[in-house]
Amino acid sequence: MTPTVLITGASRGIGLELVRQYLMRDARVLAVHRPAPAPPPALVALQAGHPDRMRLIALDIAAASSVVNLASRLSERIDILINNTGLLMANGFTPGGNPVGGRYRATLQVNATAPLFVARAALSNMTRGGKIATILPIGDVTSLDLLDPDSRQVAKAAVVKVMQSLASDLRPAGVAVALIHPGAVGPSSDGGDAPLSLIDSARGIVDVIDGLTLETSGRFFGYDGTIDG
Repeated sequence: MTPTVLITGASRGIGLELVRQYLMRDARVLAVHRPAPAPPPALVALQAGHPDRMRLIALDIAAASSVVNLASRLSERIDILINNTGLLMANGFTPGGNPVGGRYRATLQVNATAPLFVARAALSNMTRGGKIATILPIGDVTSLDLLDPDSRQVAKAAVVKVMQSLASDLRPAGVAVALIHPGAVGPSSDGGDAPLSLIDSARGIVDVIDGLTLETSGRFFGYDGTIDG
């Protein structure tokens, strides 16, 4: 059976390469991108080549109300969800010791809250045996430090705990959950001077998702299949 894959952050980088990889595997892809006057040209070109197997969804991940309403826009059966969004809008604390206000909250919304809400939306149409993967390119999961003023640390701790809790909650429903680090990738498909190309990273992520089971649900994987936690 041809799987249907919902991918957020699909307009560039790892997300765009994951769209390409799943299209090459004959999957149906729902590609989520930021709202704009026109969809990203790379996604438009891919859709033109696969009009029956690809749909573009404009969604502001940073707006909680938009993410909550995503479920009403999904009519397809969903087999795989890949949360691939990341944002760093603010670091540090104010002189009084408080996190930098709205921008800090937006960082948490995109990196931690949105993946949960997108998962909830996808679950309304997800089949038993479905899989949810969250790409977490923000460091080693074993080094969570909530006293670090870097907002990525707080977002990292939050999304890890959220996804591990979701894995526990969804196990009876037969849905497996994973956190995946994409490796040190470069901005281009071939990786440029980076240790890892986008193509190799995306292929590895797809392989990890293929091998994900209820027994390994809730674990943190490297793109190469190593289990870190």
